[in-house]
Amino acid sequence: MRIITACFLLFTFYFLLFTPSYAQEDDIGQSQITPASPLYFLKSVREILELKFAGTTHVRAIREFEFATRRIREAKGLVKTSRQDLIEPTLYRYLFHLEEFIGIANFKDPDFASQVSKNITGQMNVLQAVYNHVSDKRALMSIRATINSLSKWDLKLIDKLGLAEKPLLAEQIAVSRLSACNFLSHEASSSALNEVERAVFSERTKQCLTPKL
Repeated sequence: MRIITACFLLFTFYFLLFTPSYAQEDDIGQSQITPASPLYFLKSVREILELKFAGTTHVRAIREFEFATRRIREAKGLVKTSRQDLIEPTLYRYLFHLEEFIGIANFKDPDFASQVSKNITGQMNVLQAVYNHVSDKRALMSIRATINSLSKWDLKLIDKLGLAEKPLLAEQIAVSRLSACNFLSHEASSSALNEVERAVFSERTKQCLTPKL
């Protein structure tokens, strides 16, 4: 009984103090607990329970997408800490959640698909916004790689959707991809990269700009 009571109090403490608050600069919000915190394990336990009690595949998909959003909040929060090295594994988990989501999500509802696309664009914008505030080299590489992966993820979303009769949604996804392509194009000419890296990003830019819609 004491163990159960202690766990209840611990989770109550977590939900009261570490529920994400939302800032005005973007729609992603802020994470008050990041992987740099000794209490981060509570968030991991919470997410395990959220998946365990997801009643349907649709609910599970929504949970996975929310987890991805949390990882972006955490990456944004880590920029302001001395643990920018944790951005790389955080973004790795972010992409994992997106892959889990798109593997089980049902996009029959066009409003749901539109909301997903808008959120992905917002997450990409956050990554680009924090990029210039990161000093850790591996974190920078991870952000660049993640944005490139998002441009490919948009293609998977396109494959999942029938866009012939949804011009607004098709345009929305195209805008999201263009944002990623513009970033890759800028990086391809960045003096901060070495010659090999610039060549790699130049090739990625060409692939990104290939019409898909």
